[in-house]
Amino acid sequence: MKRRCFALILATLMVVMLAGCGDNGADDDRINIKIGTVTSENAPVSQALMRMKEEIEEKTNGRFYVQLYFGGQLGGEQEMLELTRVGDIEMTTSQHLNVSGTIGELAALESYFMFDDYDHAFRFMDSPGGQAMLDAYQQMDLQGMGFFPTGFRQFTNNKRPIETVEDLQGLKIRGYSPVQIAAWEALGLNLTAVNWNELFTSMQQSLVDGQESALSSIYEQKFYEVQDYISLTSHLISSDILVCNQAWFDSLSPEDQELITEAVENAVQYHRETLVEQEEAYVQSFEEYGCQVNEVSQETRDEMKKIVDEVVNPTIVEMAGQETFDLVQEWAEKTRE
Repeated sequence: MKRRCFALILATLMVVMLAGCGDNGADDDRINIKIGTVTSENAPVSQALMRMKEEIEEKTNGRFYVQLYFGGQLGGEQEMLELTRVGDIEMTTSQHLNVSGTIGELAALESYFMFDDYDHAFRFMDSPGGQAMLDAYQQMDLQGMGFFPTGFRQFTNNKRPIETVEDLQGLKIRGYSPVQIAAWEALGLNLTAVNWNELFTSMQQSLVDGQESALSSIYEQKFYEVQDYISLTSHLISSDILVCNQAWFDSLSPEDQELITEAVENAVQYHRETLVEQEEAYVQSFEEYGCQVNEVSQETRDEMKKIVDEVVNPTIVEMAGQETFDLVQEWAEKTRE
């Protein structure tokens, strides 16, 4: 607790210092919107936030000034969520997989193989089911504004391509959460705790056979340099969620609320388009490097889902509640084509 409080104090001081450096004699009448994110400036999420910044400033003729802090300049994800909650910054990005322990309802998004493809996931995000997940942040005095997916999580390893459930048997991969560990153990894998920043070396030294993450992570962390096989399981979608301080947003005029909401929606749409294009480029880069990339069949994915659901869904219900779990499942089905 003391360590977390100290980290929050440091993050708050950083906000004050960076805000002061960033004003450069700015007009005191401007309304500043400070947005923090752990993603790098070149990440697709950050590029979308820059588009949002441009739109807000242009449509308000500079009356709003958006300050973006990339790469965890203001602290880690939990610190920035707290900074947003107390009003030291106005917005931040939150990875739902990292917050479900605090906001149990978000665990409903951790059901494996819930979406057929990106179009299906996007339709869900635009549905009442998706809105319920955004509204779940209200218990922290926050409001979810929009989904910015980092991508479907895919499977990499050094032993063999994954084409059947049997191909997973005995592989050793990184485990990072109770739900994730239970899911892969049910499929016959061995899970071991490995820090994210030690994962590259662990795979390089064959301490683990592989891992599962979004293609953007595989690319940015250069996992493809130490992994021979990349199997597109698309078993779970990871998403950053842009959240704002609820009291701050409520203090804005209806016109400004509409303007910001529209800018977020446009940024979401831009991000969706660039995400799909970027992933195609990632796959091409992996293949050019020498990795074998294969699409896992729907038949195999359905078999994996049947096995995993029996183990994982009861835990998700315990975390999210039966009503929330049923709502998300209902809209995942309704948005399926």
